[in-house]
Parts: sequence; structure tokens; C-alpha cells
Amino acid sequence: MEKFEKELHEEFSFYGQNARKWMRKCELLLPRIEKYRIWKKKGFSSIYVYAYKLAGMSQRKVDECLWVMRKIEDKPDLMKVAKEKGLNSIRPAVSIVTDENQKFLAEKANTMSNSTFRAYIKEFKEEGVTDVENDQKLWDVPDLEKKTIMMQVDMAVAEKLEKLSANSDWNELMKEYLELREEKLKEEKPETKNTNSRPISMKIKKYAYKTTNGTCIYPGCHRKAEELHHTDRFALSKEHNPDKIMPLCKAHHNLAHMGLIENEELSPEYWKICKKPEKFNIKNMIDQLVQAKKKPT
Repeated sequence: MEKFEKELHEEFSFYGQNARKWMRKCELLLPRIEKYRIWKKKGFSSIYVYAYKLAGMSQRKVDECLWVMRKIEDKPDLMKVAKEKGLNSIRPAVSIVTDENQKFLAEKANTMSNSTFRAYIKEFKEEGVTDVENDQKLWDVPDLEKKTIMMQVDMAVAEKLEKLSANSDWNELMKEYLELREEKLKEEKPETKNTNSRPISMKIKKYAYKTTNGTCIYPGCHRKAEELHHTDRFALSKEHNPDKIMPLCKAHHNLAHMGLIENEELSPEYWKICKKPEKFNIKNMIDQLVQAKKKPT
């Protein structure tokens, strides 16, 4: 029975992988199908009916594929990645691609997973990207002094908050709350553990995740934290320091170990995405060795 189930799973996985491969090829053909009106010559009422009947593609998918292909038709570097990995792999970059940055974006799309690339492009658009070597901002983004946050609370909590804020503004009230929370966390903070053992103790893990309530610590990211990141690299320090262990989502953890997060030695509010790893940075050298070991031989 176990052998039968294993074979069944392997067969399904094989067909699924091939289905994705052929679907990517269909997506790439759509612009030419539209250009030469193949759908009409074959008796279909529209390209949407043609794509649905022959490949099971929705109208939304067809529109998205045609839009992406129009954006990259004169961008050979991105087009090459799309042909190798599918349109979805370069989709996050099409709204900001230019003749000048297409090679850079194609390289990132080709080497990153789709989720990591999406996270990178999000920061790319929101905060700009720093060229570490030249110490300059590649894209300027205006700073916002204040941000509106919507939240739902119980009536009893709402009434207390309204009373507390009657003689002060919400910003000061929230700052006071956050300062009190940080003071309480400091009291609970475990001691730094010097060790040759890589696994982090449960006490330090719980503290690290509690600092952000289980959310990625990268500025502006609201994804679930799934990884704990040593900003000073365990291989160098041989210690588990609660002040230098940061909860990150998988995408930002990948970016950190690619050397693409600048100012790691500072508080996370100063972290920035950079264009490429800083040369001769010992942490980046260690990360490159780790990444090389992970790659299949």
C-alpha cells in the first residue's frame, strides 16, 4: 500500500510540474495569438474563449499575460528570464522596468525565488534602493511624517482610549504605550548565551518573536515572522544575543543572507534594501559560502 501511494504521489507531481511548464509556454505565445488573430481564424469568438477552451486560462490571466508581455517586449534581459522561469517570475518588476535598470532587475529575478523577488521589488518601490559601493540612492522616495492606521477595538477599550487622549494626541499616547511595552520586554530579556551550539534556546526564541508579536521586523513588512536572523552572524560571534536576533519573514531572511539589507548593525528602523552586497564585508562572505553549499551540485 505504501509503495502504491508513493507511486501515485510521484505520478501526480510529475504531471503537475509539466502542467506548469506548458502553461508558461502558452502564456508566452498569447501576444502572437492576439497579433495574428489566430483565435478568430480558428472560429473562436474572442481570445478569451480561445485561451479558456484550449488552456483553461481565465480572462484575468489572459489580460495580465498580455499586459506583462507588452511591458517587456523591448526588454530582452527580462524577456529571457520570462522564457526560462515564466511570466510570474518577472511580474513584480514590470511597473518599474526601464532600459537602464532592466539588466539589474533581470539578474535579481533570475537568482531569487518569486516570493523573495516580490519583497525586494516592494522595498525597491517604497523606499528606493541604495548602491552601497557608490553610496547613493538609486530611487528617491519622499518621507512621510505621519501615517494613518485603522484599528477595531472593544467598546470598553475605545472609551478608555478616548478619555486618555482627551488632553493629548494619539501619537503621544501610542508612544507612551510602546515605551512601557519596551520597558517590560527589557525586564523579560534573556541573557546572551555564548556557545558553539547553533540552535537557539526556546527562551530566546520566545523573546525574539514577542518583540514584534510574531511579525517580520523589517520596516513596513507585515508578514508572519518564520525565521530568526543573527545580524552579526553566529559563525562570527558564537553567541545568541537577544539584541541581535531578529524575527524575519522568509523573503526578508533570504534578502539578508544575500547581503541585500544595509545597516544590519543598526536598529531595524534604519535598515534599507541595497543594490548588491558590499564588497569585503565578512558577513557577506560567510553568507556567500552558506548559499554556495545550499546550491545543488
